[in-house]
Amino acid sequence: MISEDAILDFAASAIASIGALELLLTLKQETSGLTSEELVRKLRGSEGAVSEALTQLTNSGLIAEVGGAYLYRPAQTEKKDLVVALETLYREKPMAVISAIARAPSRRP
Repeated sequence: MISEDAILDFAASAIASIGALELLLTLKQETSGLTSEELVRKLRGSEGAVSEALTQLTNSGLIAEVGGAYLYRPAQTEKKDLVVALETLYREKPMAVISAIARAPSRRP
């Protein structure tokens, strides 16, 4: 079992925003993937925010673009396990996850 601290550390280091977390969890549920336009509509987000989240999650090795669609595709089994644990923790203790992500150092230059 992964500790809560390890899950929160992962969230803070791999997820840039709550919007990115919601996007990741949405893609996790979609087996056929979604385009950026579909994600904008589904999440009711801006093109810029969705684009930024897609770039960040791709760079973190959590999703991949295949033929114009984005798929949940963790690069390592450890990351897959952490995302599963993060999803559960977010459902059970959303404020803990939100706080960890919000307190993370900025990823912008």
